[in-house]
Amino acid sequence: MPNPWIILIALAIAAAAWGHGYWRGWEACAAAHNAEIIESQEEAKKLDAERREVMRERDDLARQLEEGAYADPVTVDRCLSPDRVRRLNSLR
Repeated sequence: MPNPWIILIALAIAAAAWGHGYWRGWEACAAAHNAEIIESQEEAKKLDAERREVMRERDDLARQLEEGAYADPVTVDRCLSPDRVRRLNSLR
């Protein structure tokens, strides 16, 4: 019959090895999850930068259109000038 201390020591070594493996696996999983979070944050920053660029271009275009609309002098108060009518028709 084997010595009970040897069996206890073997079980303790097996439990310690399992615990160490479980801890290392948990750390690896947490690191992978953190890497995914960082990657998604970087992607969100890129998308936000693109969105801001598109908004800036849209605002510049709107300002240019407004400046062009007010560039024509008002000749008659009751109707639009031919240039304004052409510009409005071109926006369709």
